[in-house]
Amino acid sequence: LKRRSRWYWDDWTNEGIFSAKVTASIFFMFFTSIAPAITFSVLLEANTEENSSVQIGAVEVIFSTALTGVIFAIFGGQPLCILGVTGPVSIFSIAVFNVTQQLGIKFLPFYAWTQIWAALMHVVLAMTNMCDLIAWVTRYSCETFGCLIATIYLYTGARALGDRFYWDLEAALLSLILGIGTALVALFLSGAREWVVMRKFWRDLTSDYAATISILFFTAVPYMTNKIRRVDIDKLQVPDTFETTSGRSWFVDLGDISPGAAIGAIIPGFVLTVLFFFDHNVSSLLSQAPEFKLRKGSAFHWDFFVVGINILITGLLGIPPTNGLIPQAPLHTKSLSEVRFVGEGKGRREVVTHVHEQRVSNLLQAAMIGITLSPPLLGVLRLIPNATLDGLFLFMGAASFPGNQFAERVVLLVTEPELRESHNDFLTKVPWKSIENFTLIQLAFCAVIFGVTLTPAAMLFPLFIASLVFMRKSVYPQYYSRDYILALDSDGMPVLANEDKSDDEKAMEMGNVRAKGHTEEKGLGLTPISEAKSKNIDASNSSPLNS
Repeated sequence: LKRRSRWYWDDWTNEGIFSAKVTASIFFMFFTSIAPAITFSVLLEANTEENSSVQIGAVEVIFSTALTGVIFAIFGGQPLCILGVTGPVSIFSIAVFNVTQQLGIKFLPFYAWTQIWAALMHVVLAMTNMCDLIAWVTRYSCETFGCLIATIYLYTGARALGDRFYWDLEAALLSLILGIGTALVALFLSGAREWVVMRKFWRDLTSDYAATISILFFTAVPYMTNKIRRVDIDKLQVPDTFETTSGRSWFVDLGDISPGAAIGAIIPGFVLTVLFFFDHNVSSLLSQAPEFKLRKGSAFHWDFFVVGINILITGLLGIPPTNGLIPQAPLHTKSLSEVRFVGEGKGRREVVTHVHEQRVSNLLQAAMIGITLSPPLLGVLRLIPNATLDGLFLFMGAASFPGNQFAERVVLLVTEPELRESHNDFLTKVPWKSIENFTLIQLAFCAVIFGVTLTPAAMLFPLFIASLVFMRKSVYPQYYSRDYILALDSDGMPVLANEDKSDDEKAMEMGNVRAKGHTEEKGLGLTPISEAKSKNIDASNSSPLNS
């Protein structure tokens, strides 16, 4: 709080808030956040029907995203982190719903108590500075988690499109065209940065808005001709006015379940806390990566406290909880970055010179999401075919694999040996047999966790994710040498001591470099605070977790 409070007024008043970068970022993040929110609402709508009444739909998801986003933009410590309803939260919410149905408990009161307990745990963890433990998380856990979510997206989208063939064949075929078309066009447009046609500005714009352009086009397809309009396909269900999908009151009756059930909700509350501890802190960490050269510092513990307060609010309202979004959080920071090019030829690359650190872009993108709940725009949402949102699931899943070293190593397993190559250096530093075994074990864990998400025990999948940290810290070092592990599980970023840098380099990095005393498992490039202090390094700069 002390570190961030001195920047609070500047977050609202610095001249950067009027820049074209900030304006573009507002609209970019609006479209980047609203599309997945609507998509997850379709998943929740299809799986939370109780007594012929949908408990969580588009209104609940969008309202949760907007409300908590506004709160976090105003009161959060690091406003560059974007909040929203995530895929894991959707899976968790469906799992809680299934448990309540099996136990004969009313869903919304149990869901509310789950979040109340989780909110309390968040507050306790934040007040005891436990977010420092995120330094244990390495690329191994993050990339396994990323591939798991990507697989879930692909499975969810493909299953939804396939299930329609059990009903109306004509509608199923049109839905298949809409879904596959949405995914393929979005994938094609997202690669616009590699095109040689058009100027760079337009290529970047096309790539940034690939998913939005694809959704808008394939939403319009069913209305293009009278013949297509006659095909009855399912569309997004939203009420005519701003109200809950089921028509219930906004506040949940906490006394509508037994005291024993309310106390029992502490178990899923703990699981939700584990999920958010991992998911939110990693998303926040990625939005404050060293290459962005942020100058105002971090506030991990305070941010986790604010997330806890948000969870309390969403619990009382019976709407899904939110946490930091991946990839939206780092994309937000990137969209606010001013860059310059360094190097020549193949070594030419972009380097961030500074980032427009402010709260306006986060606040306005969340407010714009909330405006979509006004009656005129609710009518527009009802025009969106569910199949296009299923296609967005396919796109998000497929787009999650590039840049993931775990996914790259899985592809190398089935690549002809003579053709194996990678821009990462593990192929030259680690014997192929060790790479193969390491990857197969990681793939097996990912498959097991994915299998768990399809069972009644799906609510517990965050605990399996957390176990990956234990595996990486305690098990792998017994079977792999330190050099092999660092090659297979490092962030690939240079580690330079602050005292070895020139004055110009220090100024460019604005104090956000890592020191010599880095962790042995470089992971996400964090320096333990205690070690930083022992080496007379400014801990507030060497580790973003010291808040």
